[in-house]
Amino acid sequence: MVGVPFGRFVPTNSVIHKLSPIAKTIAFVSLSIGSLFLSGIADFTVFLSLWIVLSALSAVPFREFVKTLRGIRLLILLIVVFQILFTHGRVLLDLKVLRITEEGLINAAVLSARMILAVLFSIMLSLTTTPLEISSSVEEIIGKLPGGKKRSSEIGMALSLTLTFIPLISLQTNRIILAQKARGIEFDKGSIFSRVKNSISVVIPVIATSLKKAQDTAAALQIRGYRPGHKLTCLKEKSWSLSDSILLVVTMLSILTAIIL
Repeated sequence: MVGVPFGRFVPTNSVIHKLSPIAKTIAFVSLSIGSLFLSGIADFTVFLSLWIVLSALSAVPFREFVKTLRGIRLLILLIVVFQILFTHGRVLLDLKVLRITEEGLINAAVLSARMILAVLFSIMLSLTTTPLEISSSVEEIIGKLPGGKKRSSEIGMALSLTLTFIPLISLQTNRIILAQKARGIEFDKGSIFSRVKNSISVVIPVIATSLKKAQDTAAALQIRGYRPGHKLTCLKEKSWSLSDSILLVVTMLSILTAIIL
């Protein structure tokens, strides 16, 4: 849970920040999903170029995106290792216990690039849109789907609480780890059993704190009269501008270009 980037919002007065949350949700989620199906160099070039332009327009510091990539480095490493070890094909290097194939290297590069682009597009939504705006836009989108109006408010509230709790729990975990280290507990030394035992001193307080926050949130919702299934009103009216339409058109053209190429 430590270092989880989702739910972090970076406020700037950029073009992307001023766009409608609904347009950003549709565009960035579509681009994130579309990134998982890229295959050729032209496809990756189109999506990467679009991300560079959008990230420049967002005015979000590049280090924020680097933090995200650091958070998924273990997943990328697992993808590379599994593809190299278990993909058959033309052998480039034979070490008896390990065979590196051309197909394995290609698959590792393609899958890693897909994952990186998908995460970059999804985290751009989180960095340029507040959790409340994301949840309300998802609620609005689901409410327009057939049969989605009954559950849209509940799904929106659940998503809002999730996006709010993730960074809070991550911050609380970091604080508990620092407190335990100050008491002399070492998490990166000793045998595997001692590391697991020391980790319990972090896991239990995190669970207890999370349950306490969940109870306080539920009590606060009841006091304020929240009733599941009822439509919630918004403080700010959602407006649609020409920039929102341009973003969706560019998103559709990028996905179509990747499909054609």
